[in-house]
Amino acid sequence: MRVVNLLVTVLITLVICGCELDSFMFNTEQLEQYSLPGNSIPDSLIEHVTFESGSNTLHGFWVKSNASHFMSSVTILYCHGNKHNIDYYWDRVEYLHNTETNVFVFDYRGFGLSEGESSEQGLYEDGVAALDYLCTRPDFSLDSLCLYGFSLGNVVSIYLASEIVDPMCLIAEAPFASANSLTQGSALLDLPGRWLTDGRFDNVEKIKNIDTYFYLIFGDHDDFVRPYDNGRVIWENAPMPKMSLVVPFANHENIPETIGITEYISLISYWIFWARPDNQLKGESQESLKWSLN
Repeated sequence: MRVVNLLVTVLITLVICGCELDSFMFNTEQLEQYSLPGNSIPDSLIEHVTFESGSNTLHGFWVKSNASHFMSSVTILYCHGNKHNIDYYWDRVEYLHNTETNVFVFDYRGFGLSEGESSEQGLYEDGVAALDYLCTRPDFSLDSLCLYGFSLGNVVSIYLASEIVDPMCLIAEAPFASANSLTQGSALLDLPGRWLTDGRFDNVEKIKNIDTYFYLIFGDHDDFVRPYDNGRVIWENAPMPKMSLVVPFANHENIPETIGITEYISLISYWIFWARPDNQLKGESQESLKWSLN
């Protein structure tokens, strides 16, 4: 009880002082240079790029496919989570590179080498800027775009799919429904999301407006973005066609490792292949693809 009272006192003090806890959403870490830890992708396939988002210069990496078949025409725009910068997620980039697609990953404003201050509106603007940059590349096809969001990154990818572009497919890993559902499910106290962040991050409403193949993946031991408060409601609000996978014993950050890296790569490849424009099975009913959490 003493600990709870202390937390209440601290939070009330912060609110009275007008201090928003946006670090709850944006756990940024700036760099002097990227190291791409543990990288095994040939340097010849990696291109460090910059592009503008408003008055801010953002940094990203284009990783070229090394294949010569259909998958080499696909680009995964990977929107990473709220931790640190691209370096923290480089293992994810390597996994996705092994699907034999092109992969583009970038740091939002305030992350890594990217300029600016993080905000919900900034996420939306940076996502549009990243897409605009891709559209300037001769080796990019908008018809073969796959949006992939992880955790906070789903704010960007779901926004793009709901309001800006109809991608070939949208993959959502561990998305939260909104700021309220995230904070109430993750904090020790049942507080309104506006006490912890001044953003709404309303994925559950935006997901209603997508017009593409939707793939949802979640760990059933995720204690940061609880599946019942978040994944389930996003699933229920998303239109058909859609598929979901709930991974037993996986937490918020270890879904690929829990599935097994090879199996994870095969799964993402299968989902993208299913969504390809020439798939003759697209008209088949998806009614059997139910949410699998009981």
